[in-house]
Amino acid sequence: MKPFALARVLQLAERRSETLSRSVKFAHGVWLRARGRMVQLTTLRDARIAQWAAQRRAGVAAAQLQEMNRLQRAQAEEMRAAQADIDAAHAAWQARLAEWMQVEQRVKALRLLHQRYQAQAAIQQRRIEQREHDELVELMHRTEVNRPGY
Repeated sequence: MKPFALARVLQLAERRSETLSRSVKFAHGVWLRARGRMVQLTTLRDARIAQWAAQRRAGVAAAQLQEMNRLQRAQAEEMRAAQADIDAAHAAWQARLAEWMQVEQRVKALRLLHQRYQAQAAIQQRRIEQREHDELVELMHRTEVNRPGY
């Protein structure tokens, strides 16, 4: 029987799936790091808010209050940028995941075709072996019938 015609296609699809799998894992890591950065910024913001609240109770100069407001605005902008990074990383991760899932479905379909091919080949091989066995038995039977002494 001929070799599986789609063997090379299956091999290439499996390699692509593995490559995309690594890409998905990397994108997920980027997303997790972006979320970790946001947690750091939130913790820092909360600590600064508590520190500024304590300073305000004691009284602060107008220049110092302006500086606190400027720092607070810069921190808010940094948090918006971090959120944008999270959103972009999540979108990239989801896009890679969708692409990998599509390729993985193709790999599964090709593997199923390969299994069916192997099952068909096994059936054909058993039939050939059975035919050869039947021919051998028939030949032996004819040989015994044509022998003198029967």
